Amino acid sequence: MKKGIGHDDSEPDIDSSDQSTASATASIESELDSVSDAVSDFKKPETSESFNRLRLNYLMVILSIMLADGLQGTHLYVLYEGYGFSVASLYSLGFLTGAVTTPLTGSLVDKFGRKWSAIIYCVLEISINQLEQYPFLAGLIISRMVGGITTNLLSTVFEAWLDTEYRNRGLPEDQYEIIMRDSVIISNLAAIASGYLAHVLAESYGPVGPFKGAVTCTTLALIVVATLWTENYGRQQGADADEVKGEEKSIREYVAETVSVFRNDSKVLRVGVIQGFSVGCLQIFIFLWSPTLAEFAKTSNLPYALDSNGEPAYGLIFGAYMAAGVLGGLASPFLRKSVSHLLTPMHFEAAKDELVLTEDGEEENVRPMAVEFMASLGYIICAFLLFAPVILDPQNENSFAVSLSAFLVYEFLVGVIMPCEGIIRSLYLPRECRASIMTLPRMIVNIQVSMAVILTTKVSHQSAFTVIALLMTAAAALQMSLISTQEWESLFAKAEHGRRKSMEVLRLSSHSIASFGLSSRNLQEIIQGDQTNKLKDE
Repeated sequence: MKKGIGHDDSEPDIDSSDQSTASATASIESELDSVSDAVSDFKKPETSESFNRLRLNYLMVILSIMLADGLQGTHLYVLYEGYGFSVASLYSLGFLTGAVTTPLTGSLVDKFGRKWSAIIYCVLEISINQLEQYPFLAGLIISRMVGGITTNLLSTVFEAWLDTEYRNRGLPEDQYEIIMRDSVIISNLAAIASGYLAHVLAESYGPVGPFKGAVTCTTLALIVVATLWTENYGRQQGADADEVKGEEKSIREYVAETVSVFRNDSKVLRVGVIQGFSVGCLQIFIFLWSPTLAEFAKTSNLPYALDSNGEPAYGLIFGAYMAAGVLGGLASPFLRKSVSHLLTPMHFEAAKDELVLTEDGEEENVRPMAVEFMASLGYIICAFLLFAPVILDPQNENSFAVSLSAFLVYEFLVGVIMPCEGIIRSLYLPRECRASIMTLPRMIVNIQVSMAVILTTKVSHQSAFTVIALLMTAAAALQMSLISTQEWESLFAKAEHGRRKSMEVLRLSSHSIASFGLSSRNLQEIIQGDQTNKLKDE
């Protein structure tokens, strides 16, 4: 070590000491980084294997239950009608049960465990699909009531299990959306495939065939859940009574907070009502499309949409609906960008985008008015499409084709609108209590569907479409009410600017045409004059 000038030989050099300490610290940090990297590299294969195993276990179950759900939905109306029972009464019974049990489902699932809840769902679904195959009224009543409960379980159990299990395993958060993306793809493909599979089974075994297939698919899901899934809960295991009591109290406060949100912000309440109307109309449509097409099919000469008995090919039509919905979902982002560009105001500062966290975990910059306007426009078009069966003549041979085309376009628009509704929920609903807030739309759906289905016992199925057309119109009006006054003023200003530019272009075009006409007339006069002079000379 160098000695400092003018210092005693025994005095250490402070600068050299600091450099040595820094060098040693850097060396230690380097070694720690190397060890950390080595540990990370060692854990990567294990993490990747755990992720792939979880992904496969979850997607196998989703594929099976979505196939089963699609199979039992294609021929339900035909089956009940064949038994000679009131289809409307049985169908509405399930939704009434769902309305009563909706507020309790989530908390019970969290308390008893998601795996056990999934097993209960599979057992109940196998039981009700077995009961559907026999013409006993008591069994069908039980089946529909239990079906209302399983519908609530389907919308809560499986995704809740995945969300908790993923975090319990400590997997990377940025890969969670991969499983959600695969889940959407699998669900869509299963819905499309279930239509064709239902058609094949119905051709072989009659209307009970799809329900036999649903039993098989649900049994496969039950085996996977029972053998490969692990249990998780909404709260930690081993909590004592005081903790549970405190949690129950917080749940009551949670509900009170949700009610307070509705009271303090009418926009949140309107979003809940709007989306309740939208989903409710879809559920009523699911009940009405089969008998409506069956009525129109009596005079139809459209061979590719009818089965060997001259009845609508319910399975194939259902698969076509699902395919149309998938195409709509794929087109939705591009349509949303086009609408956003079209509605962008002249003054850039008026165009305010918001960063929202969508329900699949992705962040996206959106312009609220573009999404709201797109949803409103979609609701209005849906209202016109759903009104088509009301004005069609059942005796006209083209009514079947026109009605089926309108239904397919409606399903396409459902696929377009659903992502917009998810973004609207992200814009308006507080994330900390969104699940409780969405209980309102589910209750609206159940009550709305029950009342509309019971109404079909008093009026024709064609007339019932008037009700859902009016509900979609109401949803469009409420959706437009969410658009701010500033946004409307900006839109009207742009429309006025466009009108003025169009008038200016039209005026210039008229002037150009008039000038061209005058020039043509002058040229013609000159030519005629030359011809006259030439004749005089001759």
